[in-house]
This record gives sequence, C-alpha cells and structure tokens, in this order.
Amino acid sequence: MLTNFKMPLALLVKVTVVSLMLSFSVHASTVLKNCFSSPQDYTVSYERELSAAENIAGSEIVDNMHLLGNGAEMEANCSCVSDMEESTSVMEMTLAGSPLNAGASGYGYLNDVLDIHVSGYSDAINSPDGANLTKLEVFQYPTPRSSMQKKVENIKTTEGTASVCSNDTRPAGEPRPKRMFKWNVIAANFLIKKPILGVISFPPTLVVQNYACIYISGSCAPSDAELVSNIWLSGTISAPLSCTINEGSTIEVDFGELVSSQFVAKGQQPKGYTLKDVDISYHCDDNAIGSDDRIKLTLTADQGVVDSSDPVIAKMVGREDIGVKIYNEDNLNIALDGTYEFPVTIDEQGNGLVRIKATPVSTRNEKPQPGSFEGNVTVKMDLR
Repeated sequence: MLTNFKMPLALLVKVTVVSLMLSFSVHASTVLKNCFSSPQDYTVSYERELSAAENIAGSEIVDNMHLLGNGAEMEANCSCVSDMEESTSVMEMTLAGSPLNAGASGYGYLNDVLDIHVSGYSDAINSPDGANLTKLEVFQYPTPRSSMQKKVENIKTTEGTASVCSNDTRPAGEPRPKRMFKWNVIAANFLIKKPILGVISFPPTLVVQNYACIYISGSCAPSDAELVSNIWLSGTISAPLSCTINEGSTIEVDFGELVSSQFVAKGQQPKGYTLKDVDISYHCDDNAIGSDDRIKLTLTADQGVVDSSDPVIAKMVGREDIGVKIYNEDNLNIALDGTYEFPVTIDEQGNGLVRIKATPVSTRNEKPQPGSFEGNVTVKMDLR
C-alpha cells in the first residue's frame, strides 16, 4: 500500500543590505555685530489737500511716490572677526516694519480720522532722490521682525574698498574710507475714516523702522538684524469748506422808491418804510454736515462802513449821504465789517438758510439828496 507524503518546499531568500551614506554641505553664516551704536532718526513732512470726491469715509488716499526723510548718513563700525581680510566681500540685508498699533485691516492707526499704510525702502545711500529702490511693504501692525519684508542689497563691496570694521578690529593695513548707509525713504497711503472739514494735523509719529544685517558669508536671519533707523512722519491733510451761496448768483435787493422827507434821523429806518426781507440760502458739501458749530457766516461791506467804531452802516458807491443797515431775524443791528457771526444750521442734505432784513438810512442829520444809490455787501462762509 502506497502512502502519499507532502514535502514542504523550502524557499531561500537572499537579502543584501546596502549602507547609504548622505553628505550635507553646511555654509556657516558670519554676521558682523555692533555695527551701529544707535539708530538714526529721519523726519518726513507731508501735506495734502483732498478733493470732495476723495473726502469720504472709506476712501483711500494713494500717493504713488516715495517720501524722503531728513537726517544724516550712517557709517558702520562693526566688531569684525579675526579672519577678516581687505578682500572680504561685505553684504547687507535690509528689513522694514512699523511700530504703529493696528487700525483698519492692512493699516496702522494714526488718529481718530486717519489710518495709514506705510512701506519702507532698501538702503538709499546711492539714491539721494529715492529712485530705483526696493519697496518693503508693511502689512501687519505692529510688525514682528519675522514678518518684515527684506531685501538683500545689491551693494556689495570689499572691506578694502569701503570699511565696515571698527578701528580696533579692522584688517591690518592702511585705513580705508568708511562705508556709508542711509535708510530714510518711506511711502504712505491714508484711509479716511470720516470726512475732514478744514485741516487735520498729526504730530511727528514713528511710522517705519528699518533693520539691517551686515555679514560676510552665508545668510542673515531677521533675528540677527539690528535697528538702524526710525522714520518719523508729521503733516497736514486738508479739505476746504465748500459751500455755494444762493446757487452762486448775486443776491439783489431792490429798495424801491423813497422820498427824501421819509429820512427823519441819521441812521434810522425811513418813516413809513418796511424793512426788506432777504434770504441767504446756501448748500455745503457732505463734509460740512454735522459741523454747524465750526462754520461761520459773515457780512462785509465792499465800500467800507460809515463809522468803524460802530460798523453797522454800509457805504454806497459814490454817495456819502446815504447807506444801508442790515438786521438779523431779531431786528438787531449787524456789524458789516466781518466781525458778526451768524449761527449756521445745515440739514442732512447740506442745505441751510439765514434770514436778514435791510433798509437804506441817512448817514447825516440832513436828508439825503435825490438820486439812485447802490452798494455791495459780501457774504462769506468759512471755518471758525
């Protein structure tokens, strides 16, 4: 009797282990320290007048220009390393940020009316007018060093050409001219948070800070950079009061016909004469709405007044014996030398009205001579 046997099949697997060796090349960075004893301050002054179209809440005022700060050039006096040679190339990296508190998204807070978006620039030592520099935008306020935009400068010189080393650490040899630096250029755009009426001024405010790193090999980390410049911005942004009086037309007052006998006393309303009602209407741009208390309306006699000590009678053209007096709604005399300020009210549409009354009067105790007369009084609106 045959018996079947199942024989196991042996599988021989040969594994070869290979040792993998990786080689990395690491370039050490050599950053020069203590190059600048303190940051240099630069001051920028800015002025801008807004149009009515610009002067609205949420409007961004964009100036496609750079602003130059006044201040001195800087020289480096680094603590150089012992193997520094005159042939060693010296490199430079610039960073820019802002210490301003956060305003609207992408802006720093400037004041209750304005926020500001700023940018720094690369080293301007070879660009006195700020042209052809690299803009370093600021998007975060205040700006962490790690978030600052940076620029490795194209300015590369050797220690022997322009020295960055201090006297006691420079390579042996003849003293060399010092390498100079200047971080003084910014750009600024403004955000109008609420319309401006008149002038908004802001004092010198630290808006941009530049950091720099001087190194001779490898690269430079932002944490290795040192503060080299503070750029302060001050200025004014203005939006003139814009109001139209009587739709831009002359207000004409016809006193009608009078006879000399009606003039019974100097400076008095003629007998039997009714005061002429005169309406002074006006319309102002939106920036004036809600600012009634800052606006004044005055009257000034173009030919002058009869008596400067009591300037209530306006002179007429070519007449010395007759003038005009003006009263307010309460029948009180109005000074016609620009010193009397009418209360101004502007509604939500920018409209307003002042009511006055007018009368001719004799300027002497005698009755005026027959004949026509005319004169002019200027209505003026401006800011208190």
